[in-house]
Amino acid sequence: MSDEYAERAQRARDLLARSSPAAARAIRAREQEAARPRRVVEEGRWAWIDAKVQQSIEGQSRLVETSPPEVEPKVEDEEAERRRVSLARARMRARAYRQNDKS
Repeated sequence: MSDEYAERAQRARDLLARSSPAAARAIRAREQEAARPRRVVEEGRWAWIDAKVQQSIEGQSRLVETSPPEVEPKVEDEEAERRRVSLARARMRARAYRQNDKS
C-alpha cells in the first residue's frame, strides 16, 4: 500500500512540475533541502540551553506590581447616591448604544 501511495505521489509531483515552471522550481528546491545533511545537536547543547533558560526565569522578579483597586467613598447623602447610580446607568446605556451602533 505504501508503494502505491509513493508511486501516486511521485506521479502527482511530476504532473505538477510539468504544469508550472514555478512548481518545478519549488519541487527541486524542496528535494535539494531534503537531501542536505542536517546539523546534529548533542544532548549537552540542549542541557546548556535549558540551564540558560532556567537562569533567565529565575532572574525575573516573581512579583507583579498592580495598582490598588479604586474604592468608592461611602456616601451618606441619598441624593448623591441616586445621582451616582443614575450616572452609572447612563454610562452603561451609552456604552451599549455605541456597541450596537458599531455592529
